[in-house]
Amino acid sequence: MKNIILAATILVAFSTASFAKEKNVDPKLLRDLSVTLKNSTNVHWTDREEYKQASFIFMNKTALAFYKQDNNELIGFGIRYDKVSVPDIITEAMKTKYSDWQVGDVIIFIDTNGNINYFADVQKNNKRLALKITPNGKVSVYAKMPADK
Repeated sequence: MKNIILAATILVAFSTASFAKEKNVDPKLLRDLSVTLKNSTNVHWTDREEYKQASFIFMNKTALAFYKQDNNELIGFGIRYDKVSVPDIITEAMKTKYSDWQVGDVIIFIDTNGNINYFADVQKNNKRLALKITPNGKVSVYAKMPADK
């Protein structure tokens, strides 16, 4: 499940210039992630068809750096949240329309300009969605995905 939401996020990052319209920029977080990756001694690399992925630890969470497969250009960073540490903005934003949906994976995605957005994998009955949640709490359906059996 984690790979599906992450892959969807990365594929869209390829096709859009940035998330700049949201104006949720955190250049310090981008710098901190870049420095942590550069100084990490335990980095696990994975090659995917569309991108390369480096996994490392950032502030006791699994962080991922994504690079274009063809030229090794940085696409952005993702940080996974476990269900216990999901930011309040996610739970508050989902209260109205998605309160009875089961939340799966949640990540924050930071592009190379420092623009940030959250992505949550939610499921209810035979429906499964990837939601995009901005830091100011705006929720939109990012993608429809096949439901788990």
